[in-house]
Amino acid sequence: RYVLAAEQRLFASPRLRAVICNSRMVRDEVRAHFGTPEAKLHVIYNGIDLEAFHPRLREAHRSTMRQKLGIPQHVSVYLHVGAGFERKGVFRLIEAFARSGQHDAHLVIVGRDKAQARAERLASSRGIASRVHFAGAQENVGPWYGAADAFALASLYDPFPNAALEAMACGLPVITTPQCGTAELIDEGVNGYVVDALAVDELADRLARLEVPAAREMGRLARERAEEFSLRAMAERLLALYRSLAPT
Repeated sequence: RYVLAAEQRLFASPRLRAVICNSRMVRDEVRAHFGTPEAKLHVIYNGIDLEAFHPRLREAHRSTMRQKLGIPQHVSVYLHVGAGFERKGVFRLIEAFARSGQHDAHLVIVGRDKAQARAERLASSRGIASRVHFAGAQENVGPWYGAADAFALASLYDPFPNAALEAMACGLPVITTPQCGTAELIDEGVNGYVVDALAVDELADRLARLEVPAAREMGRLARERAEEFSLRAMAERLLALYRSLAPT
């Protein structure tokens, strides 16, 4: 309650010059909850290191990572990166994967969470435990993007998760939700799909649509979209805002 009251005072202050929002979703929430004038709200997305996250990771890591996991080279691999399994939609993703009818595909989940044992039990109960891989927390996620064909993030709420943008930069099509800020970067059916966080059957359908080779062309277009969000480009937007606020 104290934090909410402090936020209310901050956003209502006449001294407030600007609010930087990392997605349009966040901008709209600030405007709706605090009544902040739209002229003070500026959307500047998170930037991405386009060299560190690049489609060449596929060439460098796909074969070795799949051998390590016991995944055949020719099958589809869906990747999730993120802790907080409940909020990030991991249980719904596992259920959707089970319903997708892909009997050779694999799902890789990167991220540590205290609910992992429950997620493992769900995969086992649905008969897909051998094709769902829990990798835990990883200091370097690049090789995991390189091993995958598509990325899925069924979050209930996520202002702007870096993982989805990283996946796009690596040439992976992304399935996400309207409750996720990176949905603003998705052109439906072009570089990914946007599905309601609770619509498990729709998520299963979109997973099935992203089998290789369809995922490759969508992934190429995802990379093109991600290139608009380089660290330099976002830094320039931020500096331009600061300059506009500086006293003349």
